[in-house]
Amino acid sequence: MINRFDKEYSFLSNFYSSPIQDGYFNYPTVEHYYQTAKTLDLAVRGEITAADTPGQAKELGRKVLLREDWEDVKDTVMLEALRLKFSDLILREKLLATGDEELVEGNWWHDNYWGICYCEQCVNKAAKNRLGELLMQLREEIKSSM
Repeated sequence: MINRFDKEYSFLSNFYSSPIQDGYFNYPTVEHYYQTAKTLDLAVRGEITAADTPGQAKELGRKVLLREDWEDVKDTVMLEALRLKFSDLILREKLLATGDEELVEGNWWHDNYWGICYCEQCVNKAAKNRLGELLMQLREEIKSSM
């Protein structure tokens, strides 16, 4: 199991520098892309895209007026962002090199939707690890397309 997206597995993190494009903007990271998708306001999207760091993009994304369908589309948005990121051949090879390992976005910031928080406060909470699941889904998509 890969249970943290840091060190040699930092490339799995949404904060990893991996420029992607969607036809509107050039995003420095998946985090920038994901946070912009929370709103339909193009000016706000531009502001988030221009954020200096993924952490700043995340902060800005917390302040936007969420699009009405956000809860219905957020997983699809994340999967599309990951597909764009891992269309890069070097990153794709790194993802494939994880083999059949379970991918878990272990964290300490209480995110039990996208990952699993390992703090004492969260240890008995149900966690979804959606980012890990989507990465494993994408890894299988890539394998089956080869």
